[in-house]
Amino acid sequence: MIDIKRIRNFILGPGDNNGIGMGYIFSICGLAFPIVALWNSRAVVPFIAIVTLSAIILIWKRGLLVSLLKIDDWLLIGICLLLAATVHGAFHVIDTKEAFVSSLKVFANTSLAILLFFAATFVTRKEAMASARCVAIGTYLVGTLLLCDVLTNGALSFFFINMTYTWNYKYFWFKSASTTFAICTLIAVFYHILEKRYFHAALLIAAAIFIQINIGNRTAAGGLVIAFACGIGYHWIGHLRQKILAIIIILLFLIPIYILSAGFSAEKISQFINVRNSATSSVVYRMHAWEFVLQRINERPIIGWGLDGSKEFGGETAAIISDPIMGPLGEPVPLHPHNGVLEIWLELGAFGALAILLLLLRGAKILDARCQNATTRICTFSILTLLACFFSFSYSAFSSAWLANIIFVISITYPLASLGSMQNRNQTHSSD
Repeated sequence: MIDIKRIRNFILGPGDNNGIGMGYIFSICGLAFPIVALWNSRAVVPFIAIVTLSAIILIWKRGLLVSLLKIDDWLLIGICLLLAATVHGAFHVIDTKEAFVSSLKVFANTSLAILLFFAATFVTRKEAMASARCVAIGTYLVGTLLLCDVLTNGALSFFFINMTYTWNYKYFWFKSASTTFAICTLIAVFYHILEKRYFHAALLIAAAIFIQINIGNRTAAGGLVIAFACGIGYHWIGHLRQKILAIIIILLFLIPIYILSAGFSAEKISQFINVRNSATSSVVYRMHAWEFVLQRINERPIIGWGLDGSKEFGGETAAIISDPIMGPLGEPVPLHPHNGVLEIWLELGAFGALAILLLLLRGAKILDARCQNATTRICTFSILTLLACFFSFSYSAFSSAWLANIIFVISITYPLASLGSMQNRNQTHSSD
C-alpha cells in the first residue's frame, strides 16, 4: 500500500510543530514554480496569486493578520510614492485606458508582494530548508528537460508549435523558462551550500551555464557567473558593504542625469567592437535603444511619458535603428527599453525612480541585516545580483510575469538569509 504521508513528507518536508504550517505552502510553491514557468511563463502570475491567497488565509485563521500593520515605515513610503507615480503616469499617454489597466496590474503585483513577503516571516528555519529543497527538486526536473533538449538539438521541442531554431536566438521560446530556471538554480545552490554539498552546487551551476548558453539566454549565462563574483565581492568589502552598495545603486539610478553629458554614443561603442555576430548585434542594439530612451527622458525628466509610454516609441511605424557597422538593427524601443532603470525614468519620471530607489535601498539593508555569516550573505546577494542582471538587460520593469519571479525569489530567499551552516541551524532550531 502506498504511504501518501511518507511520500508527501519526503518531497515537501515533514513540517515543523514550531511554525503555523506555512512551510507546506512555500514548499509547494518552490517545487511547482520552475515547472509552471516552463509550461507557460505567464501562468506564474495566477500561481503566485493562489499561493499568496493560501498563505494569507492561513495567517488569518491563526489570528495573526494584524501584525501586517507593522510594515517598515521606509518601505511604506516607497510603496506609496510608487503607486502615486503610477496613477499619475497613466494620465500622460495616448491610450489612457490601457495605462489604467497597467496601473491596476502594478497595484495587484504590489499587493501580492507585500502579502507574500509578510507570509515569509512566518516560515521557520526547518521550513525554509524544506522549501529550498523543493526548489532544488523542481530545478533538477526542469534542468533535465532543458539539457535533454539542447543535447538532442531540440528533439523535445518538437511538441512546441511553430518553434524553430534560429541563429540569433537559438531555442528562444525557452528564454522565459530558462530565466526562471537560472534564478531557481541559485536558490538550489544556496540549499546545497547550507547542506555543505559543495560538489552538487558546483555541478548544478556548471550545468545551468551550459544550458543557458545553448538555449541562447546570454543574460542568464553571464549573470550566473557575475552573480557569485558580486556576492563574494560584496562580502569581502567588509563593514563598508552597505554604504558602498547604496552608492552604487544611487549612481545607477542617476544614469539618465549624467550619461549623455558624458559623451555616450552607441556608434562609438559599435566602432570599438567592430565585429558583427548575434551577441555583438544584441549589445549594440541595446546601446542604440538606450541612447534613444535617454534622449526621451531628458525631454520629460520629472513626470516621464506615462505608464506604458515605452510602447508609443516602437511599433511598425517607428524608424528602424541602423548602425554604420552592424547595419539595420530594429525599432528604437521594442515594447520596452530592456533596462529597468531607464524604463522607470522614461515612464514614471524622477518620482517613480525615487520610489524604486528607496525600496531597493531599504530592501537591501533589511536583507543584509538578516545575513549572519559569509555563506548566507554571499548566496543572498548573488541571487539579488542575478535579478539585477535581468532587470538591467532583459525584461520590462512592469511585466507581471517578471514581477512574479521577483516576488517568488525574495519570498523564498528571505527566510533562507538568516540561516547559517547546518551545524549552526541545528543548534538554534530549538529556539524557533
